[in-house]
Amino acid sequence: MKSYVEQLHEKYGWPLKIHARGYDAYLIGLQPLVEGRVAPIYRFPGGDSLVDDRELKGGAESIEA
Repeated sequence: MKSYVEQLHEKYGWPLKIHARGYDAYLIGLQPLVEGRVAPIYRFPGGDSLVDDRELKGGAESIEA
């Protein structure tokens, strides 16, 4: 059985981890927006934050596992 985060990763194509704002961040959920849209929520060292498409471009490839 897949976790909630793995399901989001598969459904929306969001990376499980990204490097943005100088930090590694991990996908933790989604935020419903208007008109049925959604945005990913990532956990940064300072707290959780919505991430826009430009920050997702680097994806997991830019992070050493």
